[in-house]
Amino acid sequence: MHETGFSFSHLDSPACGASIPPGWHLLRGWVWPKPGGQFVDVRARLEGRVFHGVHGWPRADLAAHFCTRRRVALAEFRVAVEFPASASTVVLEALDLTGQWIAFQTATFSVAGARNDSIPAPDPRALRWHDFGRSLNLLLRLRSVHPEDSWVKLATQLACDLPRVQDRLYPPDPFVGHADEPAIVNSSRFGLLPVVGYLFHKTSPIARLWASADLQALQPLRLGRATANLIPHFPDFPAAGSSGYEGFVDVPSQLPNPVAVRLYAEMPDHSLHLVQVRTVHRHDAELDKLPCTFPAEDFNAALLALRSALRVRGYAVVEDDAWKGTIEELRLTAVRAATSTTMRPAAAIARAPTLQRATFVSHNLNLEGAPLFLLDLARAYASKGIALAVVSAADGVLRARFADLGAEVKIVDPAAVLAARDSAEVKSALSSLALQLPFSDTDLVVTNTFTTFWAVPAARAAGKPILSYVHESTTPAAFYGRSVSPAVIALADEALGWADTVTFTSDATRCYHARPGCPINAVITPGWVDIEWIDRWRVAHPRAQLRAQLGVAPEELLVTNIGTICDRKGQLGFARAVELFARRQPMLAARTRFILLGGRDAFFDHFLRDVLADLGAPQLVVHAETPEFHAYYAAADLTVCSSYEESSPRVVLEAMACSTPLLASDIAGIREIARNGLEATLIPAGHTTAWADALARMLGSPAAGREQAQRARARAESHFDARLVLPRHVALAEAVATGKGSP
Repeated sequence: MHETGFSFSHLDSPACGASIPPGWHLLRGWVWPKPGGQFVDVRARLEGRVFHGVHGWPRADLAAHFCTRRRVALAEFRVAVEFPASASTVVLEALDLTGQWIAFQTATFSVAGARNDSIPAPDPRALRWHDFGRSLNLLLRLRSVHPEDSWVKLATQLACDLPRVQDRLYPPDPFVGHADEPAIVNSSRFGLLPVVGYLFHKTSPIARLWASADLQALQPLRLGRATANLIPHFPDFPAAGSSGYEGFVDVPSQLPNPVAVRLYAEMPDHSLHLVQVRTVHRHDAELDKLPCTFPAEDFNAALLALRSALRVRGYAVVEDDAWKGTIEELRLTAVRAATSTTMRPAAAIARAPTLQRATFVSHNLNLEGAPLFLLDLARAYASKGIALAVVSAADGVLRARFADLGAEVKIVDPAAVLAARDSAEVKSALSSLALQLPFSDTDLVVTNTFTTFWAVPAARAAGKPILSYVHESTTPAAFYGRSVSPAVIALADEALGWADTVTFTSDATRCYHARPGCPINAVITPGWVDIEWIDRWRVAHPRAQLRAQLGVAPEELLVTNIGTICDRKGQLGFARAVELFARRQPMLAARTRFILLGGRDAFFDHFLRDVLADLGAPQLVVHAETPEFHAYYAAADLTVCSSYEESSPRVVLEAMACSTPLLASDIAGIREIARNGLEATLIPAGHTTAWADALARMLGSPAAGREQAQRARARAESHFDARLVLPRHVALAEAVATGKGSP
């Protein structure tokens, strides 16, 4: 066994010092980190060349030796290396969880004799339509980031960045399968990569299927999707007919490209088998929000540059009918967007002399940020004597609270609009929906989030003023993706232009929508927090009492992460950071409790539950969502907002108002509220090692966090107090409804 200051390792074969002929050889061994470490991948260096391997084969013997939390240690590696006659020394390197490659062992061999390759040389496979299409889509987006670069330069760099061998491991016998996703290029939305394919065992059922990109956590995939198309190809194996799998794998943002996604099959005897490894060049979904509009000649130049760059790098491309269809779809999207006409003129607006009645439109009435925002707004309107009506696309627990304000609540179903396949179907669905929308006797229609775009045409047709609130720091195209037709996305975009005024709670959000070519009347009216109410509530609920109710002992530390359990909120990455923090700081972790507040009975909740079970972090628990969420601020020693995307998050404002130290994602919508080092500590979203380090600093030395919390309270009072901000929102509504004065 070889030991360094950070690892234990051993090269099983060929043995160090062995005599081998020139050519390709498979180096096989294992490496395991010392406490607090985590290895993600392994590669070999030889005479300036880099050979990427496969790391993560399960080893039960090493699990027993190192007393791991799992029954197996994901520690074995295999690297195919080509030895020239003159080479003798190989440096083995491990990728650690910080994203750094570090050498852990050197192996010397005697290389002589006739060439005799013991394994075939790795070879890149031909790229099919989805590989090429996503590469081209990324290339088009990159032009928005680097407008000064030529298509040839951008395409050459992209081709060089792609993994040379995407499928590093095919399912070994007796497993049979194939991975469709991730493609060789894939967008990482909220840190997640899609995983789709099929897999079956020839003689035994597969109990569960897992995926991992960092080997720190195994994440479940849904296995058993019907795959009748495979039955003719595998007539002797009935399992082939229901062997489809799908899901996501969370990738920490600090890991470099390419990323290796590993699939593990768990059999009925609980044995774990590495069945597939696929590498992918991932990019952040922020790129998908960039405009992708080009003249036809630019699109053709990009296509030509990418085909040439891939050919030079040795990639073959399968240019079949599916490939041609993908290219035409991309072409139509880019060129149509570049030559789109202006929006239709708005109907005449009937202005009221005063704002007496307003109709709110919401996407749901759940305990979520946007509906709660609307509820606060409704209270402010009601306090001015404005009668209220509420239209929502889904019912929820907040319905009763709106009703308590005297609001008439109506639930409608816009599903037909979202399902429309073209502009004609969109128009028909909108006409049917308009009959259900009570806009005839209102002075103002207030839509909340751009997902309520379907209400805007009906309000415009009724001649009513429209005030639209947009909270999404993304575009409709990026938000909906391929789940709706281009005609629906076009309507969502155009609806912002039909509104009299579109208001954003942060400039970061405005920038996604008020772009050249998107003429909207945009204003910024910041979010708020009801400090007066919070102060009264805190007086009536002493902190010691709240901590006791949550089961937190006086000597314990409490960290809360408040928000609906979902991909956007980043709870997966936060959970990994907590587990890593616990391994690195066991004594501090032993007296710290972590609570994720916002649990529901939904797919992502079950997904997170399985990940937490694999991580083995007993100090981290999930609590169900509750209207009494303020206790989780007031009782906490630290509040966390781990989101990937926010506009003006309530959790940040409420933590500031409660004088609770704040650790949050370093994203634009948060930076405008709480500044790094002044009112909060901000960490890159999804960067698990940086989050673990920040937890250690803030919990181990709490004085700095308490100072930030005091400054945060002062900033909340001066910038975001509801008594200062809500009157601005009401004044904006009155200006839009009456046409008197400029918003």
